[in-house]
Amino acid sequence: MTINYADRIFWLRVGFGVVSGAISDILFGSDYVSGILLAVIVYLVTFYLVKALWGKKMKPEEQRKLYTTGLGSFALLFLFFWIFLFTLGVHSLHL
Repeated sequence: MTINYADRIFWLRVGFGVVSGAISDILFGSDYVSGILLAVIVYLVTFYLVKALWGKKMKPEEQRKLYTTGLGSFALLFLFFWIFLFTLGVHSLHL
């Protein structure tokens, strides 16, 4: 049985997209420059995390997937949760 690293990378980035969207709302609210910068930093962290965990175990022709797998889902879930939580007013609750 072979391990499908693309599935693991995808779900890791989906989770990080949700978490970074929530953190962006709580920390930055409507400051979109800081929120998007946080998303870019988190995505780069996931790239290096994936590269460290599974990069050497992947076949050379699959190395390109380290960059692109889960990118769209990460971006859309980040935006969705940031906008959704901002609409609910979570950033103004002062947890």
